[in-house]
Formats: sequence, C-alpha cells, structure tokens
Amino acid sequence: MSVTPEQSSGSPQSPQSPPRPAVLVIDDDASMRVAVRRFLEREGYDITESASGRDALEQLRQGTVVQFVVTDLKMKDGSGGWLLAQLGYEFPALLPHTLVMSGDAGGAAAAHVVARWHCPILPKPFGAAELVDALRELERVG
Repeated sequence: MSVTPEQSSGSPQSPQSPPRPAVLVIDDDASMRVAVRRFLEREGYDITESASGRDALEQLRQGTVVQFVVTDLKMKDGSGGWLLAQLGYEFPALLPHTLVMSGDAGGAAAAHVVARWHCPILPKPFGAAELVDALRELERVG
C-alpha cells in the first residue's frame, strides 16, 4: 500500500467520486459528435463516440457499457432509424435512455420514433443547455 503526501500529513482522504454516467454519441457528422462530446463532458458525462449506427451496435455487442445513447436520426448510411430498431431487439433497456437528434424533428421519421420507440427528439440546431436538459430528463424518468 502506498501513502500519498496528503495521507501522511493527516489530511482526511477524499471520498471516491461516483462513476460518471456513460453516453454513446452517434452521428456521422464529426463536428456534431465533437460538439455533443464537449457539451456533455463539461457536465460530467463519460463519452464514447461512433460515426454510424452499425458501428455503435458493434461497440455495444463487444461489451461497451453505457447508460445513455444520443444518436442522430438520419445518417448518410441510413443507420439512425435502423439502430433504434436494433436497440429495441438487442438492448431494449437502452431505449428508454436514448435521445434522438434530428434536423427534421417535425417529419414523419421523427414522429415514427416517438410513436414506436418512445424516444424523445431533440431538434437541431440545439445548444448545450437543451442537450443537457434533455439528457437529465431521461435520467429523471428512466
């Protein structure tokens, strides 16, 4: 057992901080992933990134453990909606903890997500406060 200078001087040991909630951020737009990462890391979340729904699903299958998913609905490879369906089948416990970002929040695809998967939609563009508030709401109700 090693002793740090703080322990040897008699200072009380600080309690371990609780684990940071892990979030899988999925978007084919790298600049959006970076922005979401920065917003959430500032609020104490631990972030894993993915550029597609298929890659994200593979990360989960390989054992990546997250408490929340933040995903774009429409990605170039079409994997946003597909990912939600796969989460529903393979990782159903994550669906109530999934936030969907969309530039077309009023469109049919977004309406389907809400009706079928019960995931909230965060309309793009959004700011840090809206993102954090939406994720905290998932924490509260989940």
